[in-house]
Order: sequence, then C-alpha cells, then structure tokens
Amino acid sequence: MFRHRSFWIILVITAIVWLVATMSEHGDYPLEIRVEWQGYDTTRYVVTHQDTLLPVTINSNCFLAIGRYRAAKRQPFTIVTSGDTVVKVNDVLFGDIKRQFGFHSIYGFKSSMDALSITLEERQRRPFVPQLRNVDFEFAEQCGLSGNPVLMPDTVWLYGAKKHLEQIQAVYTHEARFSQISDSCYRMLALKPVWQGYPDVHSSVDSVRLFLPVDRYVEKTLTVPVRFQNAGIQSEVRLYPERVDVTLWVPFGHYDEISADQVHVSVDFSSAKGDKELPVMATLFPSNTRVKQISPSAIQYVIIQ
Repeated sequence: MFRHRSFWIILVITAIVWLVATMSEHGDYPLEIRVEWQGYDTTRYVVTHQDTLLPVTINSNCFLAIGRYRAAKRQPFTIVTSGDTVVKVNDVLFGDIKRQFGFHSIYGFKSSMDALSITLEERQRRPFVPQLRNVDFEFAEQCGLSGNPVLMPDTVWLYGAKKHLEQIQAVYTHEARFSQISDSCYRMLALKPVWQGYPDVHSSVDSVRLFLPVDRYVEKTLTVPVRFQNAGIQSEVRLYPERVDVTLWVPFGHYDEISADQVHVSVDFSSAKGDKELPVMATLFPSNTRVKQISPSAIQYVIIQ
C-alpha cells in the first residue's frame, strides 16, 4: 500500500514539474485587443467604418500570456482622433499598448494587420441663431442693462437628415428668471431640445451662455431747447418756457459721455385742440439711458399773428 501511494505522489509531483517547466517555456500566443475610438464629434459625424479588434501574437511564457489575456479583456485600447484616422501597426503602436496594459516581460509582439482605421462621414447640418424666449431680468435698485444681452455661441448647429432639419423652424432657450442683478454677469440657459423629435438630429450644444452687461444708473439733468412740430400754420409760435430740464437715468460708467445735444424734446401742435398747454415729449435720447422726468412736463404757447 505504501509503495502504491508513493508512486502516485511521485507521479503528481512529476506532472506538476513538467507542467511548470512547459508553461515557463517561451512560445507564441494569440491575443485579441479590443479597440475603442474616442475624441471625434459624435454629433457632427457618423461612423461608416471602424476597426474594433486588433489580433496580435505575443511571445512569452504561458503564465505571462494568461495574465496579459486577462488584462486585455478588462479594458479596450483607446485611440483618440478628431477625424478620419489610420494608425500603423508598428513598434510605436505596440509601445503604446504595452504602456496601457502593463505588458512587461513580453519578448515579442506582432500582428497580421498593417493598420487600424476609422472612417467618418459628416452629417447634413443647418445653422440656427439661438433666441431668448420668456427670459425675465429683475435688476437691483438703480441698476439696469447698459447694452444688449449677448448669447455664446451665437450659432447653434443641428446635424441630421436634410428633410428633418428643414422641419425645424427655430431654436429657443428655456424659460428663466434672474432677479436682483447688480453687476455684469454670465448665466447659463438650457435650449429647448426641439431636435429630440427627430431621432437622427443632434445639436452642437444643449445650452448657451448669456452675458448681461449691467451698470449702476445715476441721475443726470440736462437743459435742452423745446422743438415745435406739426404747426400747420405760417405764423410764428413762441413757447414758454423755450427750454426744459430733462432728468435721465444714466449708466455710471458713461456719465461724462452724455451731453445735452444728444437729447431732443418737442411739443406737437396737432394735438393742441384749443388747449393752452402742450405736453413735452422726449423724442431722442441715448439708447443706454432712460428718461426719468421732464420739468416742466407741459408748456404754454402763443401764436404771433
């Protein structure tokens, strides 16, 4: 019985030694590496061809081959591209693969492929100017816009089939409200995804950045002459007084730039209807200002025969 048991022990030990020795010998082992392409604009391009597997043969012992096989199965080999790309299968590529997967102690590396490639086709596209819709601004006291709001980017591109792009009329922002604005600022606005009604249509962006130029307003009073309009008569007309004070809300940063010659006020004789006084109206003033008050708000007139 003892001799029989010893025989089997020796046999098992011999088999293990033989297996270890055999697996330690160098040999060629096939391996497939998954390839993943990244970096190209999936909204703008559709992929018409891409190589997704790289068959390689590595020269190593069996232990290393098994470990590298597991490493290659866990993650793909990433290639970054911004357009159609051809990558040569050479020592440079093998070096990148070794670094990504930690393929150390590999004695040989070869592949039956000469190159990896991806081919992209640009979709049909159409530009849209994003439009603000139901976006309300509430400013802090004595603050307001000192220019026009600006959207960035100023163009939104939609990509997809031409027949579907032609059915989209405009691109709008979602509703939004901003309150207590006291300084120039940026705000993000989401776009209404009208393109989602068409499965093949994609947008270059899903939101835009809104810039609001804001300034603090202060009062500035200017004395200006009153103009007489629509007299319809040949006689001379005298106005009392001939000049009025116009008080404007002026952006603090532009206070010194606003002068009396930029402001026009007038009275309209066609609306007199026998009245002794005519209301004074501001007919011209800088676009970045607001009229707070005209004093006096109405003046008398006399027609000299």
